[in-house]
Amino acid sequence: MILMMKFTIAIVVVSLVLFSSLALAHESEKSVDVILSEILEKQNVTKISLVDCSKVTDADFEELGDAVMERMVGNHQLHEQMDLMMGGEGSQSLRLMHISMGKNWLGCGFGFQGMMGGNYGMGMMPMMMRMMGNYYPAYYSNYDTLLSSAVFGWGIAAVLFVVLLLMWTGKIKKVGK
Repeated sequence: MILMMKFTIAIVVVSLVLFSSLALAHESEKSVDVILSEILEKQNVTKISLVDCSKVTDADFEELGDAVMERMVGNHQLHEQMDLMMGGEGSQSLRLMHISMGKNWLGCGFGFQGMMGGNYGMGMMPMMMRMMGNYYPAYYSNYDTLLSSAVFGWGIAAVLFVVLLLMWTGKIKKVGK
């Protein structure tokens, strides 16, 4: 009985230590504003528009992109889930995604490639940011291209469906008969 109680107490203590260290790690993450301030300070400039993108390191872009993703989703647990979906901590795919997000946030990138946008410039990212009520920089362009393409495609499909339905019911006579 005493052994079981000691074992239970040990598990509780270890759990508290582990969870508190995770909470401290989360609290020590820098915000987008802090990281931007550091980048501006390194380059001795006062505006983001004056930042020389070639002098920003990939590590800085990655850190900024990670903070941007945290801000976009607005929830640390969701951010961690997104990180896992993109390969998990330490993966090259997640690293490249964070770098791309950091570059785009500073206006240094030319749009995402791959799952977050492909040929659509920024793809769905700004749309996702607006859905979650978060700010996104004004320099994003073509942010609704993917949504517009989808709506346009479904609109054409709906018109074709109605025409075919009317032809099938005999309301519209087929050409040539």
